[in-house]
Amino acid sequence: MDLSRIKIFNVRYEGYADGSVKFFSDLIEELTGHSKEEFSEGKVTWTGIMHPGDLAAAKEAVKAGLKGDKTYERDYRIITKNGEIKWILELSQIICDENGKIKTISGILLDTTYQKKLEEEEARHKRLEGKYLNFLLTNEEFGLRVDKIKEIIQMVEITAIPDSQEYVKGVINLRGKVIPVVDLGLKLGLSNRETNDHRCIIVTEMPGNKGLAGIIADSVLDISFVPGREIDDAVQDHLHADYIFGMAKTDRGVRILLDIDRTLVPEEIIPRGEFSQETRVE
Repeated sequence: MDLSRIKIFNVRYEGYADGSVKFFSDLIEELTGHSKEEFSEGKVTWTGIMHPGDLAAAKEAVKAGLKGDKTYERDYRIITKNGEIKWILELSQIICDENGKIKTISGILLDTTYQKKLEEEEARHKRLEGKYLNFLLTNEEFGLRVDKIKEIIQMVEITAIPDSQEYVKGVINLRGKVIPVVDLGLKLGLSNRETNDHRCIIVTEMPGNKGLAGIIADSVLDISFVPGREIDDAVQDHLHADYIFGMAKTDRGVRILLDIDRTLVPEEIIPRGEFSQETRVE
């Protein structure tokens, strides 16, 4: 771990295996919101402020230290007095009595919250970045991850499906497979759309291995690599927030990145499974 971004409180302590603490330095209040007196008087225990989801692993670290050289390192979250979540890296030494029983545990605590946020941000960037197929719906630019796309075909005759959603235009026969086709612009409520010679169908995977589906695009622009750091995933207030996971700035403006797994819900497209994708449309 890169220690250059870790706030080192040098919070030294002496405590017991049950989480009660005999002594903390004054910096403990800055770290936790609780005074050292609250800990030493037993009003607050260290295990009591540890995140419940990390308790089991933290206890296992102590057990492993006992079996080894009587030292341990553990990484976990605490919940401060005001409810803030902080990440702690603890480096400790177990002191045993003549019978091998734990007498005290002493060590230092390091606040690694900032480092964790950097790591989470880097992981988010790696998750979002990649190659995207860029296409237009009306005058808005959208992007789909290339690894979700099977092929792009010209517009062909679409056979309507009775009692389907308005935005489900019907099905096509793609080399013997029946593929439902969705008018994505209609689903997203985009207006002023005109038919043009550039319209095409983007064939993509539906979630859950439920087969393929086609998306009608007004035109396909290009394929580009989008770095994760250039994608803003704070989209909760966007008109189409239910169907997107981010927005990316480009030299053409803003590109809306679609979450295809939430956009194409098989049960909505074919609610009663009226056909099998192996069925041939004559």
